[in-house]
Amino acid sequence: MNTTFKRNLMAAAFIGALAFCVAGCQTFNGPPPGSLASVTVTNKSMADVANATAAVFANHGFSGGQTGPGRFTYTRLGSREDNMAYGSFVFEEVVTVKVAVTASQLTPNTIRIGCNAWLVEADNDQVFEDDHKVRMLRKWPYEQLLKDIQVQLGE
Repeated sequence: MNTTFKRNLMAAAFIGALAFCVAGCQTFNGPPPGSLASVTVTNKSMADVANATAAVFANHGFSGGQTGPGRFTYTRLGSREDNMAYGSFVFEEVVTVKVAVTASQLTPNTIRIGCNAWLVEADNDQVFEDDHKVRMLRKWPYEQLLKDIQVQLGE
């Protein structure tokens, strides 16, 4: 093998190993697997969390509520940008933002609040309904909603 090829191969291997180490280290700082975003609250009851969650989502224009123990579903109409990106110009389908929130007791004094979100085209239309899970790159607004719940609880 020529030396230039060996150097390039070694450089590629080094960069790959470095990227693996960096990416591996960052996974510990993210939300738990299966969640788009999450926060923890301490020394609050599940009832306090449920009330704060309902208040925050109502303040941000969402409707919905608790769907089970520690489970909530909220929806609101998508923004103009959501409609441009995911709606249909032919069938005038509107986009709905759907957020599923979970609250789970980690310890007797700690509750984790997590969420996932979808942009849903033609919600409740059996033929044209199509959902798009919000990716990690667009998690900021949902992270902010969860942080607002923390603030509402005095965290």
